[in-house]
Amino acid sequence: MRTVRLGVGVVLAVFFAWLVWRASTDDGFRFIWNRDEGEFIVFVGVVGLASLVLSATSLQPPGFARAGGRWMVRAAAYICGASGLMLVALGAGTAYYNTTDCPTDDGDCLSLLGGMVWSLVSVAVSAVVVVVIEVVLWRHRRKSAAIRDR
Repeated sequence: MRTVRLGVGVVLAVFFAWLVWRASTDDGFRFIWNRDEGEFIVFVGVVGLASLVLSATSLQPPGFARAGGRWMVRAAAYICGASGLMLVALGAGTAYYNTTDCPTDDGDCLSLLGGMVWSLVSVAVSAVVVVVIEVVLWRHRRKSAAIRDR
């Protein structure tokens, strides 16, 4: 099962690299699913994150409980969670500023900038949450190691 996950992760990583290369070298390369070209960035991000998660869960050795636990899996989960929170904050901030600052749909509204600020704040919040989780896990491992060594 680990080799299947690693294989799919590598295939997705190659696909991710191809998408990034293709989008950066060909101005005519487009991907519009529903409304705009921003969906391509989301799609590439999801492919990259899926590749990261599959690779991390297959490469992490199973007997890593003493030396920091399954840090690759935790790192992949932190990145996925922070990315998801960023997308939600961007959508919520943009929607909020669309309703409060842009009563008409004239195209000159800068509500996306407000959404980007909310997204940036969510990155800072995610960083604080990750540090708190890692400190709690570190203290728990240290405490359980001290009890085990008695």
